[in-house]
Amino acid sequence: MKIHIKHILFIALMIAASTLGASASVLDSLSYDARLGYTVGGTIPTHIGKEIRGINSFNPGLNFSLSAEATLPLKGRWSLHSGLRLELGSMDVDSRVKNYEIEVVRGDESLSGIFMGNVRIKTTQRRLSLPLQAQYNFSDEFCLRGGLFMGWLFSRKFWGWAYDGYLREGTPVGAKIEMGREPGDRGDFDFDQNMRHMQWGLDVGADWQFTRRWGLFAELTYGFSGLFKSDFHSVQPLRPMYGSLGVSYRIK
Repeated sequence: MKIHIKHILFIALMIAASTLGASASVLDSLSYDARLGYTVGGTIPTHIGKEIRGINSFNPGLNFSLSAEATLPLKGRWSLHSGLRLELGSMDVDSRVKNYEIEVVRGDESLSGIFMGNVRIKTTQRRLSLPLQAQYNFSDEFCLRGGLFMGWLFSRKFWGWAYDGYLREGTPVGAKIEMGREPGDRGDFDFDQNMRHMQWGLDVGADWQFTRRWGLFAELTYGFSGLFKSDFHSVQPLRPMYGSLGVSYRIK
């Protein structure tokens, strides 16, 4: 039976939760934080190939994260860090492309092939995620964290259009189809239903506790799982990547 790393992470989380629930002394040693962060990022290609010739514009949107998190002291300077996060991410990027594989709809016609011109992509994601991180405390004020996260997209949208160029239908030498800028002339796409619900990946962060209650944090998440389902090939593979800066409040 093939075991994926996300299954191992899930089992580890359940064991940790069972252990915490069984020991009152462990619960007493926990510290709790409420966090609010501003998030910048988007969905990036697994590799930026020669198909992407330039970025016309990029708008990261107004994104934020809100979380309740806990830290369990272990031996020495080490701790275990986890929590529950609500993360809102969005992106609006306009790129110049060449030899870009894509499927679009123009009017009542579905087209696929190799596109040369401009492609605009918009995406919004609303995710609940659960990190599990090892934390090293350099002092009472500063620490570094690293580990994995599992996330569930409860809202997901991915849409856009190809414009001001032409599509070679099917192959690079297929029939040439001109595409304009206005609706009806351009090629539209909407791939909401092709996005994964489950995401998992790397989560690293740092904390600075500048008073007894208040602190600052920085966080970076990178999805190992692709944005789309494995059987979807209408656009190149993309992965979620976001960075956050914010404030924390120590509840206990």
